Amino acid sequence: MIKKQYAGSARRARNIIWNAAGRYDFEPVFMAFFPNGTPDHYFNMIAGLAEKWFDMDRLYAFFRRYERDHRAEEFDEYLWLGLENCLYEKERRERPRMETLRRERAERFFKEQQNLSRQQMEMQSMPVFTQQEIRWASVLGRRAPLVSSKDRRISEALLFPGSLDTDGILAAMESFLQTFFRFSPSEMSSAPARAGMLSRLLLRREHRRVDRLIVRAGTGEGDHERAAAQRHEGLGRYTGPSKEDEDYIKAVCGESILTENELRILENDLCAGIDEGCGLWITKGTVPGTGGSSDAESSDGVLADIAKQQKRNISFRDEQSSEIAHSIRDLSTRIDTVLSSYLKHMPEPSRAGRLRPEAAYRLPVLDDTRVFLKNGDETEPEICVDLLLDASQSRLHSQEVLASQAYIIAESLKKIRIPVRVCAFRSLRGFTVIEILKDWDVRTSDGVFRYFAGGWNRDALALETMARLDDPAMTGKQRMLLILTDASPNDSAPIAGQGLFLSREYEGAAAVKAAEEAVRLLRAEGIRTGAVFLGNTGHLDDLHQIYGHSCVRIRGIRQLAQGVSDLLLMLLRESRGD
Repeated sequence: MIKKQYAGSARRARNIIWNAAGRYDFEPVFMAFFPNGTPDHYFNMIAGLAEKWFDMDRLYAFFRRYERDHRAEEFDEYLWLGLENCLYEKERRERPRMETLRRERAERFFKEQQNLSRQQMEMQSMPVFTQQEIRWASVLGRRAPLVSSKDRRISEALLFPGSLDTDGILAAMESFLQTFFRFSPSEMSSAPARAGMLSRLLLRREHRRVDRLIVRAGTGEGDHERAAAQRHEGLGRYTGPSKEDEDYIKAVCGESILTENELRILENDLCAGIDEGCGLWITKGTVPGTGGSSDAESSDGVLADIAKQQKRNISFRDEQSSEIAHSIRDLSTRIDTVLSSYLKHMPEPSRAGRLRPEAAYRLPVLDDTRVFLKNGDETEPEICVDLLLDASQSRLHSQEVLASQAYIIAESLKKIRIPVRVCAFRSLRGFTVIEILKDWDVRTSDGVFRYFAGGWNRDALALETMARLDDPAMTGKQRMLLILTDASPNDSAPIAGQGLFLSREYEGAAAVKAAEEAVRLLRAEGIRTGAVFLGNTGHLDDLHQIYGHSCVRIRGIRQLAQGVSDLLLMLLRESRGD
């Protein structure tokens, strides 16, 4: 018999399946791997036990019946969770080590959850992710996550009992799909079987143009070394955002503050070259109950999640109120000290100094000798600060901390009368969205607690857009742009092909180079630009490539005052040519 040749990880996965099945005369249809390519020992064992206990020809025939449905891989994930529980109950007495392996698999899930490869949180099915979270929390005896009643019913339905035989498991799977997805056998196709290695148990491929904004609670601990990340799943064909996409952005992100004509002009200027085909959206956020999308159920769910995250941000602020108040006092004092050395002193009338031509007549006519100007003791703030927050999915585990850090910076600047605007940026469905959390003329900084993480991040386009969001009221002031970033630009919309060059993924060296060029252009326009780095050590080289020396790294609120004041000092020295 001709045997398929397996390499490395696939060979190890096959051996695990064979050992669990107790036979070696078949080629596995399903294999399980972690995102880094290593075999998932526990789920490969489950796949082998399925071969041992069930008529797999009938099970494979069942899987093939929904092969052509766009939810096929999602169905796989659900059903294998059901099979896992059934087979665990069948084997746990015969295999004492199985309980240990199951707990290890659960622990790895939560570890992987905090260290996912970039864009994984965005590319997977979040309803499936929720079920995995419920299952593994239960295995570890942890408190289950807060979920909807439907999710709770799904989790209970996926506890297929160990008493089921082949007929029973097929009936349970069919009932599950009918009950929760209204998917009946008559809808199932008889498409040919899929190739092996289908069930990756963590990932689901989606078309980019139907990316959904996913808002989830992270750890809230601000552990920047384990920032949530995402990964591309193949380039595919990209045709740019559609009217449907724009409606979805409007529903989940809020109305644009620019007219359609103003947006088109801005896009014509900025969405060119590597950003060709992308869209822009400038908003002040959503107002509950005004989604108005054809995808109403989905957008309403997102708005509810955004509201929950805002409450978590505020709750964190209240819990840390003493430390936050101390940080505001510390940072405002440090910034005031820095500015007093670098900002121009307000002139005051004097009997000596620089002559005021418009007042010179007063000397001979009125015998007024105070027609000169000298530097006074007070200084006039001549800068305004834009604070830009990376709000992509990679910030999942730092949302509360980031919101509080932005609040501290904004309140500290406001305290010493420095105008400050706070914005967040993310990209979704080809749109780069800039959300204004606090505008220049808004007295309170509470708007920053609307911050949430979700989507991708096209850093270069966001930075270039910020340069265009000027305000006549700030004319004559030195603009400074501070970015709270992980220095890891990554977007689902690809880099547009140029000439003979094909489209490429917006990630890695190409995306970093684009961000570097955007920062160079900002500085050429006189906008002093620096970064507060809150990312993974592996991105430090990218940080310095994009921002040069104008960056600081902090790990928590206690380092914020020193870091931000040092960064402002760097930018002021840069503006004065020191």
